[in-house]
Amino acid sequence: MPAALSALLTALLLLQGSAALRKSDLVRLLSGAVLSPVELAQLVRRNCLTFEPTDRDRNDFRLLGADAALLAAVDDCARRRAPRQPAVAPARTTARPPAASPPPAPPPQAIMQVQRILVSVSADRSGFVAGGGQRGAAGAQLPRALVFEARDSAGAVLSGQAVTFTGINARIQPAVAPTDAAGQVRVGVTLGQRVGSATVIASIGVVEKQVAFNVAAGPAAQLVVMCGSANVSGGGHIVIRPDSSVVLRISAQDGFANPTPLLGLRAAVADARIFRVLGMAQDSAVGSVTLKPDQPGTTSLAVIANGMRQYLTVTVPPRAAPGKVDCR
Repeated sequence: MPAALSALLTALLLLQGSAALRKSDLVRLLSGAVLSPVELAQLVRRNCLTFEPTDRDRNDFRLLGADAALLAAVDDCARRRAPRQPAVAPARTTARPPAASPPPAPPPQAIMQVQRILVSVSADRSGFVAGGGQRGAAGAQLPRALVFEARDSAGAVLSGQAVTFTGINARIQPAVAPTDAAGQVRVGVTLGQRVGSATVIASIGVVEKQVAFNVAAGPAAQLVVMCGSANVSGGGHIVIRPDSSVVLRISAQDGFANPTPLLGLRAAVADARIFRVLGMAQDSAVGSVTLKPDQPGTTSLAVIANGMRQYLTVTVPPRAAPGKVDCR
């Protein structure tokens, strides 16, 4: 089910009732952009939450776009859910007249008692049993399936129970699936685009469990060349005044613009009579190339790192007045 449709259905159900919101409900509403921030904050204040929000939960909500009003509503709900000491009512000592003697009880009859056993998911015995804690590159599918197991309070497995999965910086397939004969559900996890952490929440009935993953940058896919505050990657044009020099900053990024280690930085000038490479430096994250003009003219510069190249056009104007470097 698409995330937007899932969020819309969740919003309609919650707006029509007064059920408290689970963490997965709040995540879906923030991800789907169905309700405005003001409407979502009002919904939280009205229905409150089924869980005690942690600092990590608040950080996840901020990453999904929660504003100050929504976070304040979450904190207000947490304060309201705090247990209170029950008031002890004073004993009443009003004297009552003696009750009349009850009529004699009829003889007991044989009664057949029927005990109804309700199946319920145990929060202590249910949870993720395999696949958690994996590490992968941004946008990559994890090699091992994520396995959730449902059991009742007696430890017996529960089959045929629907489990809903919600991802933060992750995509889960399928998003909803029933437990098998062993009480388990297996789903695939594709990590999101943001380097750091990813979280998957499993919901079954009123029980919610979550597990975390580590998201690393993917392989270098592009070089970024900065001249001052200007990005001159992809055929940029630099003008170097004859009496000045310019320092280019070089970095590498994966396909989602996450920084990756910079490897093997080099620079090559097509016509070394016009300008020269005065110096280069690099560490694991960023490098620099310093250029010094020698005579007027236009030529090209190739910046090489991580097996990739970026070509720039460099012009040294004749008889130019002193001024700052022009990066176009």
